[in-house]
Amino acid sequence: MKRLGKRGVTLLELLVVIAVSGILMGIAGFTAQGLLDRYDMERQVRQMQSDMMNARVQAFERKRAYFVTMTNSGYQITEDTNESGGTKPDTGDRELLSMPKQFKFHSKWNGTVIMKANGIISTSAHPLLANAAFAIRFDTDGIKPEYDCISVGPTRIKAGGWNGMKCVVR
Repeated sequence: MKRLGKRGVTLLELLVVIAVSGILMGIAGFTAQGLLDRYDMERQVRQMQSDMMNARVQAFERKRAYFVTMTNSGYQITEDTNESGGTKPDTGDRELLSMPKQFKFHSKWNGTVIMKANGIISTSAHPLLANAAFAIRFDTDGIKPEYDCISVGPTRIKAGGWNGMKCVVR
């Protein structure tokens, strides 16, 4: 008696299934990495925005200036504990972070953001425009996140997306 339908799988069929599975996993890997990069960028922007807002609140509550000093690779927040004022931290001021926070996506803006004791925000990066609004942008490295910049004005700090010309808050 002959058995029907119990033939098994040929080597060629098995190789085709493995090849198709490999291609699909490769596509899923690229998609997942892009989503993770977008998430990391948005998390970095939100973290920096939150730290800057906290520094502003602390400045207002403690009645002393706070400085957010940025480089391309990270930032440090400093309290003006010696109340010397100025446009950047000096000796005697207390750094609030044990180590500067490092960026995964580099900043395109360098300088010091000053949170004054009255809650007004200014910058030392452009002395002529000390109280003008400015944007802190990050290098998106080819990804397209919803948030990739921070718009900073004399009385606000908001996350947004760079449209090629300015930071559009969301």
